[in-house]
Amino acid sequence: MHLSTGRAEWIWYTNRVPEPHPIAFVATRDFVLQRAPERALAKLFVDPRHVLYINGTRVGSGTQRPGDPLAIYQVAPLLKVGINRVAIEAESPTGLGGILFSLDVHLSGRDAVVSDGRWRVDLSPEAVEVGARYRPAVWGRPPQYPWRYPRMPEPRELGVPESRFPSPKSAL
Repeated sequence: MHLSTGRAEWIWYTNRVPEPHPIAFVATRDFVLQRAPERALAKLFVDPRHVLYINGTRVGSGTQRPGDPLAIYQVAPLLKVGINRVAIEAESPTGLGGILFSLDVHLSGRDAVVSDGRWRVDLSPEAVEVGARYRPAVWGRPPQYPWRYPRMPEPRELGVPESRFPSPKSAL
């Protein structure tokens, strides 16, 4: 099976939740680019809620559940030469959840930045700007229960009109 998120691992704030309780935290990862990319695609799944930031700029937000497709964001205009920061605000009403992230960067490769143990997490909202301080819990690579392998969205799920894609009959 082709995995759209490469080496990405599921991460979360903690793997110790003795009783359900709400949590909101920030996961961050700094990385260096030698050149500003023409294209960059962020692929993200956060169960249940997320807000994505690139270098402090809010890119988008969403709510996802097992079985939903990856959230896709075009982020090239926000990336720069030098140090860049991805920040994800994650929230769960029960304290349980998962983050899976992969960034494809033109000229740096597919899955140039992925969620793994090198990320940092923090309860402080300021972590979006200053970076998080603590190591995340790492659940492992997909498939992980209950998310399995999140899929790439279909064109209609991205809001692309069906007329832009030929039907099988019109292709004959």
